[in-house]
Amino acid sequence: MVSGNDPAADMTGLHRSAVEAAVAAGARRILYTSQQGAVPGNPYPPSDIHLATEAALRDSGVAWTALRNAAYGPLDQILGPWRRTGEIAQPADGPVPYTDRAEVAEATAVILAGDRAFDGPVALTAPTAVTLGDLAEVASGLTGRTIKRVVLDDEQWVADHIATGVPEQAARFMLTWYQAGRAGYFAEADPLLARLLGREPRSAADRLAADIAA
Repeated sequence: MVSGNDPAADMTGLHRSAVEAAVAAGARRILYTSQQGAVPGNPYPPSDIHLATEAALRDSGVAWTALRNAAYGPLDQILGPWRRTGEIAQPADGPVPYTDRAEVAEATAVILAGDRAFDGPVALTAPTAVTLGDLAEVASGLTGRTIKRVVLDDEQWVADHIATGVPEQAARFMLTWYQAGRAGYFAEADPLLARLLGREPRSAADRLAADIAA
C-alpha cells in the first residue's frame, strides 16, 4: 500500500478505505510506505497522515508493516543550485540520513519476498545522518572549491520561493520539512537497511560524489 500525496485529498480517509478493502479481500499482512519521523509533534504535515494510517493498520486486525522510509529524493532537490552559486542556501536544517531511493526499493523487495515477518514500524535509512553543512564540506572536498553553507531566514526563504512562482502554501509546506529536521525528527539512522541489502548502503556523501562524477 503506497501512501498518496495529493494535498487536496483526504489522504487519511483514502488510506483507511484502502486498509479496510485489503482486510475485506482477505489480506494476511499489509505493508505500507510510511515516513521516517512519523511521531506525534512532528511539524511536517505528512507525518500526521502516516500516524493516522499506522493507527488504522494497528486496528485492522491483520499483521502489518510500516516502512518508515528516510528522505530519498534527489540531492539536488535539497541542495539547490550549489554548483552554479557555490552556496548551499537553505533554511536552518538538522541531521538527516539521506537515503538512496533504489536501495529503499531493493530493501522493500527483500521484505516482500522474504520469510521473515517485520511487525509494526521499521526504519529504512542510510547509515549516517548529515546536515547541509556537512554536505557543503563534502562538496568542497570533492570539487576543490569552497562551497559555503548559507542559512536563510525562514520568511525570506518563503518570500524568495513565492517570487519565483511557487504558491505560498506550497512554500510554507516545504518549510515545515526544514523545521522538522532542525527539531531532530529525522536525525536517527537505523542499521536495518544494511542488513536487508547485505552491504553498507550508499551515504549522502557517496551519492554526492556520484552526482559530481556523472
